Amino acid sequence: CVGHLLELAPPEVHNPDYKNWVQADLPLKLRPAKYQPIARTKDQLSIVQQLIGRASEIVHAGDPDDEGQLLVDEVLVHFGNTAPVKRILINDMNANAARKALEGLRDNSEFYGLFQKALARSIGDQLYGFNMTRACTLAGRAKGVKGVLSVGRVQTPILGLIVNRYLANKSHASAFYYTVAASLAVGGHRAQARLVVAADAPLDDKNRIIDEAYATNVADACRQKAAEVIEARVEEKQTAAPLPFALL
Repeated sequence: CVGHLLELAPPEVHNPDYKNWVQADLPLKLRPAKYQPIARTKDQLSIVQQLIGRASEIVHAGDPDDEGQLLVDEVLVHFGNTAPVKRILINDMNANAARKALEGLRDNSEFYGLFQKALARSIGDQLYGFNMTRACTLAGRAKGVKGVLSVGRVQTPILGLIVNRYLANKSHASAFYYTVAASLAVGGHRAQARLVVAADAPLDDKNRIIDEAYATNVADACRQKAAEVIEARVEEKQTAAPLPFALL
């Protein structure tokens, strides 16, 4: 297999009437699931079919995850394979690692649950996507919205995150805040200090001073004045690497 060779059939394969989008047809009746060859890999599927027919034993070499389990098992089920099937789990494309994996073949039936997990997800995605897309599109058309309102289990939440981030950025208003800092001479060394803001100071929701006059008055009151070290501590701390950019 070169990726998925089969795909879940569209609604009109289940029922020709589904070719027209009608509210009364919802929810679409798409069970049991039907599969059809993917057009771009149809030739490869034919080759795999011939090999299955000739094999006395099959070694399932899909990726060692639920989707890798599905894309091979669905082909074996589609063609009604009756030959015994072994499972090889290869996590490393290094030749020695592959040879070691060949020595530890397992019965493919041990991974039936993994196959069912991926199968349930793919069928669920189809049912959710087709039904919700038609429902939202038809509701939109009733209000004059043109085009298709595509809905998907993964794509729609991600789109929502992007839109919310965009709207927050678009509605962002610049706000000024002020910090009070000092450079202190301590024992022949320079030390940088920042004001610990009092709770009754004019602050924003991030505890930053928002009143310029207040910040100026504090700075003027401290300028050229002696500072007293009340307590000093030396600590070793670790700083974690910055996190990747987040849409949240």
